[in-house]
Amino acid sequence: MKKKWIQNGIATVTATTLLVGTVALFPTEGLVSAAAATTQATASLASKIVKLNASSTLYIRDANFLMQDKGKVLAFSVAITNNGSSPLDLMDYWLRVKSKSGKTFKAVVVEGDKEKQSVAPKSTTYVTYYAVVDTQTQLKDLSFNVIKWDFSVANYERTLGTIQYPANSTDQVAAFKDKVMLYNNGKIRGAVKQTLITKDATNGYLTVNFLLENVGQQAADISKMNFFVQTQGLSVYSVTSSSTDQTTLQPKERKIITLRATLPVAVASKPLSLVVAQNDEASKVLLGAGNFALPAAATLSATPIDKARSIFLGGTTVNTKAGSVFVTQGATKNEISLEYKMTNTGTQDIKFPSLDFFIVTKSGTSYPLAYTKEENASILPGIENTITLTGSLPSTVKIEESQLVMKSTATEKEKSYVLSSYLIRSASQQGGVGSSFAYNDYGIKLNSIERSPYEDNDMLVANLTVTNNSDVTKQIPSLGGYFMVNGVKVGAEKKAVALDNAITIAPGASAEFVVNTEIPYTTTFNNITFVSTEPVQDKAGKQLYQFTGQRLNEASLTSSDTPYVISNVGKKSTTKILRTAVFTGELKNNFYAEFEVTNNETRSALISKLGGYIKDKNGITVPVQFAEVKEKVGPGSKVLLSAWTAVSKTFDTSSYTLYLGQAFSEGTSGGGNSGSTGTTSGESTTAAASSIVVKPVAYSVSSSSPATKTDLRGINFAGYFLDLYRINAFLDVQGEYSVNGLKMVMDYTLKKDEQYEYIAGDHKVMFEFVNDDDQKVTYSKQFGLTTAASGEEYLKEVASYPLSMVFQDSSVQSKINKYENYTLNVYDVFQNTKLLVASKKLRWFNINP
Repeated sequence: MKKKWIQNGIATVTATTLLVGTVALFPTEGLVSAAAATTQATASLASKIVKLNASSTLYIRDANFLMQDKGKVLAFSVAITNNGSSPLDLMDYWLRVKSKSGKTFKAVVVEGDKEKQSVAPKSTTYVTYYAVVDTQTQLKDLSFNVIKWDFSVANYERTLGTIQYPANSTDQVAAFKDKVMLYNNGKIRGAVKQTLITKDATNGYLTVNFLLENVGQQAADISKMNFFVQTQGLSVYSVTSSSTDQTTLQPKERKIITLRATLPVAVASKPLSLVVAQNDEASKVLLGAGNFALPAAATLSATPIDKARSIFLGGTTVNTKAGSVFVTQGATKNEISLEYKMTNTGTQDIKFPSLDFFIVTKSGTSYPLAYTKEENASILPGIENTITLTGSLPSTVKIEESQLVMKSTATEKEKSYVLSSYLIRSASQQGGVGSSFAYNDYGIKLNSIERSPYEDNDMLVANLTVTNNSDVTKQIPSLGGYFMVNGVKVGAEKKAVALDNAITIAPGASAEFVVNTEIPYTTTFNNITFVSTEPVQDKAGKQLYQFTGQRLNEASLTSSDTPYVISNVGKKSTTKILRTAVFTGELKNNFYAEFEVTNNETRSALISKLGGYIKDKNGITVPVQFAEVKEKVGPGSKVLLSAWTAVSKTFDTSSYTLYLGQAFSEGTSGGGNSGSTGTTSGESTTAAASSIVVKPVAYSVSSSSPATKTDLRGINFAGYFLDLYRINAFLDVQGEYSVNGLKMVMDYTLKKDEQYEYIAGDHKVMFEFVNDDDQKVTYSKQFGLTTAASGEEYLKEVASYPLSMVFQDSSVQSKINKYENYTLNVYDVFQNTKLLVASKKLRWFNINP
């Protein structure tokens, strides 16, 4: 019974004395002396080895304090090495922990080490213990007596040696130095890598980036690892970390985790340490595993302008930099945007962190900034990631007196913490029409800002030229922009429309773009600002440059003999004005024009859409509709194009101007052509009057009526040649005396003008009979040329072919007073407009040659 009692006693004592662990305590010395003391303490403890027998030794690996609900808890670890050839029975040995004042403290083995009752040959075993000590006890006050049961001496105790904690040592690991900790029977290396702190009126917000490396042989579960911030007075503050959730470190794996703590502002400036602890669930005690001195945490200063700052995100060092702030001024608020760049300097990609950005003013007021957040996005190593931050500020806020602040996004587990801040300044990128700015490898120039009629309102159009300044071919960049009239933003941001048919720009080459917005036609203004942007999906675009204080560009007045030239890639063409006229109607007048368009491309291409409008000297403006060719035209080939519009009687036709330019509709590419539509050769549709007109040229148009041929041979109209001859008019008599109407017979020749590959627009020809007496009885008949409408005959392209027309009217004789002369008029009919192209007096009942 005595032996059994002794063995149980040894086991109990052993279970309360053999200990290896760590606890946190702050040094009273500075950081330099603390580092020196840490080295000395480690060496002193490791060198104080006590022999258990001829082949086994014991030493104290480490010891630390952590204040908690149970009081001041000492955790210490012992390393027991068996160099013998047989197992070492730990039941024969035990430790007594005492203070200088003679107090003895009860030590308890942690739950996970209770089964360690022997040490295998040629191995080392670590055993961790804890003891609750009084608050006055310090590590230098402690001694560890190594005792063996020996029944041949008094009290059966033989003291094998005493390990005294060095008087000039500290348990803390110096700032930025590493230490291997015992954690759950494994070994984890830890080190503080970076700290920063921000403050407000009541609290300090501490962020620590901490390195963890598994230097053991087995995977280590760190999901339940605990962290605390502890002061020299042993006040303890909780630390949060989402980085360790469900995290397992494999052997040799490293991970940098981000730890955060909220401290009273008075504590934040004092010496602090970071305590790593593990939970002994059986005893409900937290056991320190490592105590790392934190560097003196000065308040985070803002990163200087144009300078980069390295921070830890997702366990990896990331270089960050804030760009200049681009400001769009408004009446009461300013819209701002700036670029924020991040470069992963590590070797592994990291998940894009959840971040919030703010502009913080000199008075401390914060204004949130938005950016596009991509799901499951990563920051790849060595590749610069750029996000565009946008937001609104009161117009009174001075950018140069504010800062950009980046914070972690608050979660259910963690508060939001400041990660970094940056001094900022306004961008000076602004200029006028004709100026340009550099953007990546491009030069972007504003050529003009024009205003043209559009449906019931007007359209503002900015014309841009983008030049590839690099030595390699580049893709067409994504551009956009918006307008400000008299300092007020009008409309929404629009994507730029390319006027060139191209997907790349060669080195040194250029491409043209336009950006438009609709404004009320009544709008008057002193200046216009155009803001160039880079579109961002579902967000406000990134602002690139501001062209300020502009006035409208007026179209230059050009002679009607000067062709209109389009030089855009894939759409090169020349347009000549052939004829213009205004025809008088009863309620309104009709404007009509014909144009000859030549394809100047080196292969078949779609003719770029044309658009335009007419304006009289009183400023009345009317959009003009143009026929549209939807088939490709061969190189050097010509197209005859018609245009028309109805004008009110108030439109002054004595002096007016035709504005001719390129046209496109909302949602189409510049020039309006998107490829062949599969129509029959020469088939055309009409371009809507709502087309947006760009790069217009003004032509002064004569108010005189077009010349009308006085003979019926060689009639040239709408791309056709028509000859009429052997013409005879007489009464249409059925039987001997029944008159049904008037009949005309003739021969005709109709052919297309061979210089035109296509004739755009559905032209028709009308023949009109007018008797030359006081009654002026009139009859007419219309023929289709390309297509025939319902109830309409088709006039074929033939040579010397008979044509007869019967105008049925049983009362014709009562309407004719004289059967002497009549006039035959020939009209080109287009969009309900009649253009008299030929007229000749002829004799009744004679075959007129």
